[in-house]
Amino acid sequence: MEREKRKIKKRRLSSRFKKLLIGIIVLVYFLSRIPSLFSQAGNTPYVAEYGKIENVASLQGYIVRDEEIIKRVDQGELTLHVSEGEKVARGEKLAVVHFHDLDEKAAKDLEIINLRIENIKEKNEETQIFNSDIVKIDEEIHKISKEIQDYIKAGKYEKIHSLKENMLVLTEKKSIIVGERSFSGRNLEQLERQQQSLKDKVNASMHTIYSQDPGYIALGSDGLEDLLSFTSIENINPEELGTITTSQNDDKDMNVIRIVKSHRWSIITEVKAEVIEALQEGRRMNLRPQGESREYKATVRKIISSEDEETGLVIMDLTEFMEGIYNKRTINFDLIINNYEGIILPGSTIVEKEGQVGVYRVDLNGFAKFVPVRVKGSNREYSILHNGFFEGKNEKDEIVRINTINFYDEIATNPSALKDGDRIR
Repeated sequence: MEREKRKIKKRRLSSRFKKLLIGIIVLVYFLSRIPSLFSQAGNTPYVAEYGKIENVASLQGYIVRDEEIIKRVDQGELTLHVSEGEKVARGEKLAVVHFHDLDEKAAKDLEIINLRIENIKEKNEETQIFNSDIVKIDEEIHKISKEIQDYIKAGKYEKIHSLKENMLVLTEKKSIIVGERSFSGRNLEQLERQQQSLKDKVNASMHTIYSQDPGYIALGSDGLEDLLSFTSIENINPEELGTITTSQNDDKDMNVIRIVKSHRWSIITEVKAEVIEALQEGRRMNLRPQGESREYKATVRKIISSEDEETGLVIMDLTEFMEGIYNKRTINFDLIINNYEGIILPGSTIVEKEGQVGVYRVDLNGFAKFVPVRVKGSNREYSILHNGFFEGKNEKDEIVRINTINFYDEIATNPSALKDGDRIR
């Protein structure tokens, strides 16, 4: 009986020991999992959204135009007959240069003779024209007469002289129209001879400027028109471009008239060797003036290497109009070398596992799973990825469709410490 009790007690101790051992094993397992659970609890997922990134080179260049200096006015007073930026035709009157020795009396006499000749040639409509002219002249004479009286009352005698001269000219015009005196007794042939004589005298004291080519009018010169022309820039080397000083750029001398012959323009800029490696002649690219949002299309015309091969020159051609293009010489801009769009993720979310690039996607239950991805392009902070699927090769070197992440997937932000099945949330 006693022996039977000892056997029962021994079996109970053995059973308790087994239960205790199992409990210890389970406890150790859970304790081993606690650090992993706690370490991933702070791994806030990143939502995969649409975005785009650019690889740009920030550059400074010189603007080159298809232009020519029409006239450099070293003396006299320039009077423009067109506005800057206005399109003109060949042979159009652009400006008149008045020299200081202008004979004002000859100019007034010419004006009077021109009026008389015009009236004689249009004698069929003489009555209507004359009556209209006389009314206008009388109104002007009355106005000047009143001004003279007002100045006399105010004691401002110094202003009366010029008004009297204007009144004499108007009186002369009226007398010509009504045929009372002056040139009225001369026939048309005599008037035309006198007209030519006065024209010669007036033309000697003024110069009229006409456009030799169609184009757009611009003012000012920085002295670089010959060096930075469409053809000469292809022969410039980096050392020569470096000698150009920018102190005179964008200065505006109103006494210089240029004509920009077409809407085409170019940029020549010095770039580093690593940028040149990404370019090729004939490539179409976009550039954006710094501080602006608008982009302009450009075509790489020519790449000129330097002797040290550390830098080079790039010539780009453009056709789109830019504000102030007729007078700007320097431009700061961003050259967009590459442009990518798609799913955007921080570069830190991407990891390589067993030779495969991927991310850890967090499922609805909060567990992480490794998913392959393909990168379109990257910068220092972000990467643009394909979404849905991409084509790759399997172990048999066959092209297969590989499923990848989609927009609005949750992606773990600390992939290096993860493995499949880790709980994120």
